[in-house]
Amino acid sequence: MIDFITKYWLEALFGSILAGLGTAFSFLSRRVSKRIEEQDAIKLGMQALLRDRIISAYNHYMDKGYCPIYARDNILKLYEQYHNLGGNGTVTNLVGELKKLPTDKREEN
Repeated sequence: MIDFITKYWLEALFGSILAGLGTAFSFLSRRVSKRIEEQDAIKLGMQALLRDRIISAYNHYMDKGYCPIYARDNILKLYEQYHNLGGNGTVTNLVGELKKLPTDKREEN
């Protein structure tokens, strides 16, 4: 009788445990994948918002012909986070051009 239990029931028990672990792993794997996709979407959305804000500031201050110190500091902080999120390219050039603008309005003679 003990041989029967050890031979068949223990095999069934261990098989059930392994099946349960496989199901739990599969479930957790799907949840982790979904979470990663959500985080990527949030990252890309934040990057797009930062890009939009930097471009808007660029257009505004280029039209004015100067960029106050407080605005330049804010734009540089926005750009730093944009760059940390993987942003690059055109915005880098725009920020470089903004840095060249004077910080106060020039009086015309």
